[in-house]
Amino acid sequence: MFTDLNLTDMETCYKVFKREVIQGIEIREDRFGFEPEIVARVAQKGLRIYEMGISYYGRTYAEGKKIGARDGFRALYCILKYNAHQAPLPVQFLLYLFIGGLAALLNLLFFLVLTASGAGVNLSAPTAFAAAAFFNYVLCVRVLFHHETRRRAFRERASYWCVVALVCILDLFATRFFLHSGMGPAAAKILASGVGLAFNFAGRRYIVFPTNGR
Repeated sequence: MFTDLNLTDMETCYKVFKREVIQGIEIREDRFGFEPEIVARVAQKGLRIYEMGISYYGRTYAEGKKIGARDGFRALYCILKYNAHQAPLPVQFLLYLFIGGLAALLNLLFFLVLTASGAGVNLSAPTAFAAAAFFNYVLCVRVLFHHETRRRAFRERASYWCVVALVCILDLFATRFFLHSGMGPAAAKILASGVGLAFNFAGRRYIVFPTNGR
């Protein structure tokens, strides 16, 4: 899906490189996340890969086996971290639906808590949206639009919060519109979040993170 490679066992831990190839790759992972990272970086460079059979004799934990469930989750995270920013647009959008869904859930929970505590819509809607937007930004940088060289740049953050401000205004007006249409707070906020989803993705993909990074 991400690398267009057909490998039998990515996590084999046996890999051989020409010296000039491996010296030109910056490696960040120091445990089993190394495997998906190096495969992603090699694939992105368009290098030719040959897979050969090896002999393997599994060890028990008593004999020194180190891998555990944490490494499995880390490997899955690294697959997304080092590949998602160069995935085809439909795949990126599906991943953003997941990230946006988590942010929308946080947005809804904050909104309901604030309105239940007596805060008005003009306060609770933007506050909940801003909290969800920050959560969304962190996931976008760390998982989907992984820009190692730009993620601390002032320009990137400024453009992100400009997009957030515009979508926040849209979210507020949409929420008020649905409330005035007779919907309850939860339904109104869910529909307003859905309206903003496409605008959020377009803003992040084409304004905040306009290139594929590295």
